[in-house]
Amino acid sequence: MEAALKEWLKEKVSAPRYRHSLGVLDAACELAGRHGVDQAPLKIAALVHDSARELPFDEMVALAEQWRLPVRDVDRIAPVLLHGRLGLELVRREKGVEDPVVTSAVLYHTAGHPEMSLSDKVFFLADHIEPGRSYAHLKQLRAAAFDDIDQAMLMALDINRDYLIGKGRPVDPDSLELREALLEAEGPDLG
Repeated sequence: MEAALKEWLKEKVSAPRYRHSLGVLDAACELAGRHGVDQAPLKIAALVHDSARELPFDEMVALAEQWRLPVRDVDRIAPVLLHGRLGLELVRREKGVEDPVVTSAVLYHTAGHPEMSLSDKVFFLADHIEPGRSYAHLKQLRAAAFDDIDQAMLMALDINRDYLIGKGRPVDPDSLELREALLEAEGPDLG
């Protein structure tokens, strides 16, 4: 399945996006091993998560509506938020992939969600720390991802929030709810 999905993905994305996906696959395997999570579904998720990422934004919204996928108001403002849902639908239609662990990881990889599993968090962080990434605080985030998954989640959410606000883009409400849930679960020391 993995080899077939790699070939499938090569047809869907640019070479840099493909390299990113392979980097996410490697990072997901490392983090999964560290945190005792099954690697197999995360390998599939890595090869699916950005398969629709390079579609034009207007096409993302139109395709989501055509396939009757949920489209929130924030998705219309920032259609990139749809790419995970679209990628899942693509791989379901074209390759028959419907694993619930894959589905959850891909659905939540962009903005997160308050009800994320450990596997979802591992994948979310793998997407943020894969070897091709380069941004401020990356070294600290990588270290935290291997040490304290919830602390790393908060760091990643804050990095994303600050970036989006700096660019004048909306922050997905799911990210804000997830951040609040993590703070409530872990106490005031994480804030």
